[in-house]
Amino acid sequence: MISQIFILSSKGDHLIYKDFRGDVGSDVQNIFYEKVIALTGDQPPIVMSHKGIYFIHIRQGGLYWVATTTTPDSSPFAVIEFLNRFAALLKDYCGSLSEKTVQLNFALIYELLDEVVVRKSEIFVDVIERLSVVIGSNGVLMKADVEGEVRVKCYMPSCSEIRIGMNEEFSIGKAQLRGYGAAVHVDECSFHQSVRLDEFDSNRILRLCPSQGEQTVMQYQLSDNLPSVPPFRLFPTIERDNGGRLLMYLKLRCDLPPKRLVLISHVHTSNY
Repeated sequence: MISQIFILSSKGDHLIYKDFRGDVGSDVQNIFYEKVIALTGDQPPIVMSHKGIYFIHIRQGGLYWVATTTTPDSSPFAVIEFLNRFAALLKDYCGSLSEKTVQLNFALIYELLDEVVVRKSEIFVDVIERLSVVIGSNGVLMKADVEGEVRVKCYMPSCSEIRIGMNEEFSIGKAQLRGYGAAVHVDECSFHQSVRLDEFDSNRILRLCPSQGEQTVMQYQLSDNLPSVPPFRLFPTIERDNGGRLLMYLKLRCDLPPKRLVLISHVHTSNY
């Protein structure tokens, strides 16, 4: 868990300092900068330590964006991602990142820090699917492939075991259905090494102790035999202009509710 966040200029001037836990002394800013200038080379290590204090930092706008923690098993990648996102958030608000920008907007920066760091302990479970389909010129579905994953985002300082229950009729490969409910079938499935599967075969339950940040706990694939029709329809129209050229218009209609997020990455056309 993050103990402190501070921003220093390239010369070590103190610009922003916020202590969230009170478990580290207030001289950490000087300690960090002294370690930086004592090192040779232009790029100091992203992660440094000093007497049980871990410094994780990035460089943005010529400034040092630093987070400290006293937890040795904290994910540095999650902290780096947070610092990058926070810097991007400030850039969206202030227009640019520089020492002058921070000085002119310090009240806003402290307010944003309170909003993004002082938060409830939360865990999010997201199911993300990528659907690739081939649709004939008559609008009939010819081929479909689904690649999906279950992601867990943990924002808790420490988390005991959690249990993720899946549909009891979830089946993999040629496994037989377990009951009389609506079947959920995938061709292949793999799990993160930290997932415990001792209750999966009997009760379709995944057990894990998530670390801070985001991790993919499960991946699956399905081809052709979709449990339902695709969530969109394609309407092709072909016309000929005055010059004799063929013009093709593709109208894509999405049938998902407005609250669902859908990203259509690309549409290919074929001559056959």
